Amino acid sequence: MLTVTTSWDDGDVLDVKLARLLDRYNIQGTFYITKDYRKERLSDEDIRALSQRYEIGAHTLTHPDLRGIARAEKMHEIQGSKEWLEHLLGKEVSSFCYPSGFFDAESVELIKEAGFRGARTTLLGNIESFVDPFLLPTTIQVYPMPFRKLGARGYWWGKLLQPFTERSPALRALGVPLTASRSFEALACATFDLALARGGVFHLWGHSWEIEKYNLWRPLERVLSYISNRDDCRYMTNGEVMRSV
Repeated sequence: MLTVTTSWDDGDVLDVKLARLLDRYNIQGTFYITKDYRKERLSDEDIRALSQRYEIGAHTLTHPDLRGIARAEKMHEIQGSKEWLEHLLGKEVSSFCYPSGFFDAESVELIKEAGFRGARTTLLGNIESFVDPFLLPTTIQVYPMPFRKLGARGYWWGKLLQPFTERSPALRALGVPLTASRSFEALACATFDLALARGGVFHLWGHSWEIEKYNLWRPLERVLSYISNRDDCRYMTNGEVMRSV
C-alpha cells in the first residue's frame, strides 16, 4: 500500500485555487502558512475554511532562514506561528515546515519544545519509510523541468539546466528513467509509478504562487488526476504521515 501526501507552502491567496484542485481529485494535504511573508496572504477566513478540509501547519511568522537568527528569535518565529494559528483556528496545530527547507539542530530542538509533533523538510527524492517525524522528506516538487524559467514563457539562460542538475539526480537514483525529466508532469508520473510498485510514501509539494508564475496548473491537474482514487493508495495529511512513524 502506497501512502500519498501533498504539502503546500507559504499561505498565498492562490492556495484557494489549489485547494479546489485537490478537492476535485480527493487528494489530501497540508497547507503550511506564514503570517507576514506573502504580500497576497490568505485571509483569516480563508485559512479557517481551508482547515475544514485540510491540515493547517505552521511555517514561522516571517519565513526567515532559521540557521541565521538567534535562539530567542527562532523561538519567537516557531512558537509564535503555532500560537497565532491555534488562536485563529481554535484547535491544535501539530505540524511545522522549515522555511526554504533550512534548519539546524537548535531549530529542531525548539520545534519539539514548542509542542509540534513533526516537521517537514524540502529533501527531495524519497519514497522510502523514514524514522524521524521531525525530518519528514519529500518526493518531488511542482517545478519546471528540465529548464529554469523566468516566468510562464521566458527562460533564465544563465541557469538554464539548474532544475535538471539539482533535482533530477535524486529521482534518477531511485530508478526513474532519464527520459522522464523532459517535463514536471512526466517526471512526477514516472516517480509515482515507481513508488506504487515499491510502496512507501509519495510526497508531492510546492507553492501555489510558483505554480501560477510558471503556468503549471494544467500539468499539476493532470498529475493529480493520475495519482488520485487508487485502491492501492491511502491519502493522508503530512501530520498523519508523521504520526504513523
